[in-house]
Amino acid sequence: MVDQIILNNKTYIVNKNDLPCLVNYVEKVGGSHFTVTFISNLFLQGEKILFLTAFPMAKDNFFEQIKDNSEKAIYVTDEKQLDEAQGIILESGNKELFLKALKMLPDINERIILVKNIEAFSQDIFDDCLDFSNLILSGNIDKSVAKEQIIKKQFNTIITFSKPQIKLPFNVPPLGKYIGYWWSENNKGLVKIEK
Repeated sequence: MVDQIILNNKTYIVNKNDLPCLVNYVEKVGGSHFTVTFISNLFLQGEKILFLTAFPMAKDNFFEQIKDNSEKAIYVTDEKQLDEAQGIILESGNKELFLKALKMLPDINERIILVKNIEAFSQDIFDDCLDFSNLILSGNIDKSVAKEQIIKKQFNTIITFSKPQIKLPFNVPPLGKYIGYWWSENNKGLVKIEK
């Protein structure tokens, strides 16, 4: 069963208007699980996704949250397996496969592209994906090689589970464990996940 996003103590239904989106966090504060819940909710609304993560735990979490609809998502380890499935989850850490998918998928502009663990990827990933508007970047922005490039992008939504060193367009309030701060034009406030 998909987890729920709770914004200002109310269930929030994410949608494409929340994109592009940046989710910032250090380890063990809830940002990773939040990101997977965010993309899972979009997927279950029928959105097409392309999902790259550095570590396999996120893939497992995603398939667990969408298990009743898992036949609509495929795990891809080779470019020959790329097809037009609703959900394409790439082999963890396979940046070459991601770069090929961006060029090969005929419906790439319709897909929501998630790059999770941004701190683990090299510059070429960001050079190729930052121009997309249906983009979610997630991870520790301070440790990303492309942090200056990322922060210049106009994000509709920024969610942070920790206060980064790099300057955000807002002040981060004190946050409790597994509590993030959601900032967008239409919504601001504390956010968490409810299982």
